Amino acid sequence: MNDIQAAPPLSGIRVLDVSSVLSGPMAAQLLADLGADVIKVENPLAPDFTRGTGNGRGGMTAYFYNVNRGKRSLAIDGRHPEGQTVLRQLADRADVLIQNMRPGKAAKVGLDPDECMARNPSLVYASISGYGSTGPSADEPVYDYVIQAVGGSVDLQRDPGTGRAELARHFPADKITSHACVEAVLAALFARERNADRRGQHVEISMHEANLAFFWPDGMMQHTLVGQPTEERFHPGEYYRVYPTSDGDIVLMPLMGPFAGICNAVGHPEWIDDQRWPDGLGGDMHLFQDLLSEAIAELSTDQALAAFAAQDVPAGAVVPLADVHAHPQAVARGSIVEHDAPHIGPVRIPRPPWQMAASPAVEHGDAPVLGEHTTEILGELGLDQGAIQALRLAGVVTG
Repeated sequence: MNDIQAAPPLSGIRVLDVSSVLSGPMAAQLLADLGADVIKVENPLAPDFTRGTGNGRGGMTAYFYNVNRGKRSLAIDGRHPEGQTVLRQLADRADVLIQNMRPGKAAKVGLDPDECMARNPSLVYASISGYGSTGPSADEPVYDYVIQAVGGSVDLQRDPGTGRAELARHFPADKITSHACVEAVLAALFARERNADRRGQHVEISMHEANLAFFWPDGMMQHTLVGQPTEERFHPGEYYRVYPTSDGDIVLMPLMGPFAGICNAVGHPEWIDDQRWPDGLGGDMHLFQDLLSEAIAELSTDQALAAFAAQDVPAGAVVPLADVHAHPQAVARGSIVEHDAPHIGPVRIPRPPWQMAASPAVEHGDAPVLGEHTTEILGELGLDQGAIQALRLAGVVTG
């Protein structure tokens, strides 16, 4: 194996992360997992929101740690002219810049996309925004829950009994946008390698559009055809249900079968030929689910899973959050790693989800305290100790 193969895929790629909260920072952290050198930029007077959210220890929160592992921290006031000069110098040396400010706001810290790319034509400049840079909603403030709602996800999550709409209790819209950003950045870097002049490009990622694209294939299968369909068939999601057991909950999907196996597993082989649901695909399948739920309720979770496994029926336990890391499959594959991390202490995190045959992933155990690498980063720009100290005294940087 040669040195190129042994190195992480993005070794040598420099990323300037001037984003905050989740969508941008997670995208930058995923690039760090691939080996990129990522500089996390924060205003020392207004640090990233995630530094003060959720459980913490040693002055650092788990939320911040989870999306900023493997980065170096620069604490700098981009509103100050000297701070803007430093940020422009960093952008001039970067391969990738990621920001998730409202359209037009990056210019106020010296990082206007057109100006950055005029100075550094090889730059891949990624702009994440709620609705994109054009259209009637472009200037609206947007968070994850707004995109869940306007993109259809909340309506799809309505309780079939009460009709009440529900939000997902994590931040899928932000994380979907993160992955869309990484896809676009990697594609733009690949395009740059194919370009004779190694020209980068401005990449815009709209949270709204990223989530429409993610949600559409199955969430909008009943609303894709324009006009009246000639055939109307079921929506599998309508039959998603959690089944209580005597000591927990399990999930399975009757429509995915095998139908006979489901019936045999719960001790009701007579259901197989019951004409109320011929072949397990017709009739009142909601009634079948009600009867199935009654039968499963008589079993423990272990008994139910064993019975369905014996019939080759896909089923799974609803695992409590506190036990997710201990799932036998996660343990067998080392999917969750534990170690002592600087600042925050013992942590438990998922390893990168990919396994490449030749290129290793990077399992970072460190997220930076605010301004931890300020001196180091400024030194790389050629500033001596006197110049750095002057910036500190002027309140431009900390750390």
